[in-house]
Amino acid sequence: MNTKAILLIVIASLLGSASEAQTAKGMTAKQVTIRDKQVEINYFQQGQGDTTLLFLHGWCIDATYWKNQVDYFSKTYNVYAIDLPGFGKSKAERTNWTIEEYAHDVTAFIDTMNLKNVVIIGHSMAGEIMLQTALTNNPNIVGVVGVDNFKLIDVAFTPEQIKQMNDFFPMLEKDFKNAAPVYADLMLFHPTTSKEVKDRVKTDFANSDSVIGYGTIMTQMQYASTDAQRLEQLNYKLYLINSDGFPTNETGLKNHCKNSFQVETIAATGHYPMIEKPTEFNLILEKVLISMK
Repeated sequence: MNTKAILLIVIASLLGSASEAQTAKGMTAKQVTIRDKQVEINYFQQGQGDTTLLFLHGWCIDATYWKNQVDYFSKTYNVYAIDLPGFGKSKAERTNWTIEEYAHDVTAFIDTMNLKNVVIIGHSMAGEIMLQTALTNNPNIVGVVGVDNFKLIDVAFTPEQIKQMNDFFPMLEKDFKNAAPVYADLMLFHPTTSKEVKDRVKTDFANSDSVIGYGTIMTQMQYASTDAQRLEQLNYKLYLINSDGFPTNETGLKNHCKNSFQVETIAATGHYPMIEKPTEFNLILEKVLISMK
């Protein structure tokens, strides 16, 4: 694989009171204020059950990417999908967009909503948010599932590859609206990814707040450099549902996941298996959830 392809894969891998309103996508949105009213979370909830599934979306998208999962799993689980602050319709009074701050948001949401027996499912960038949240050892969290992340644990990169990454970020900072969709087109899709999915992702990237979008990818890169060490502190088995567009380095996971790991591969999808192959994705996640019991 050439260095350009590897570069793009690296970036991707890094990568109170309530009211209601109807969304165009057929999901009912609710809002809750948390963290001393400094953060407003837009979320979707369906279903009931002893176990809560909390879905966290990836970089520059939103909770509606989990619609198929919310509909499917709400038959047997208490299901939540949230917009992370700065994306979708969630807001925060801050300028700090670190993984640690997002983990504080997720923990506060769990506690404010009094969620029990929570399995966190984190896509892409939200894998790090999920990891940091799990490291708090909140007793209400019972499991973690990553979606297309933690593929490159212990993978070393050449100085040339690092330079290519460093050259990309100024372009993103200077012209986020155009650079982010181009990046998506170059590396986030599979040859079989539909035009509808591609257009949706690229539109969401282009319409994201450029300051928050750039800030989150930079802070995530910093955090991701310590993923291996943090995985050693994880007191949960790590479950991953990863696409096969680029292989998961299971040797690295074996070296660092002290409570073991399990990788489920979903074939012939890009970075968004939950919307590219929702039926297959749901069956794989269902198998993972059953194995947790």
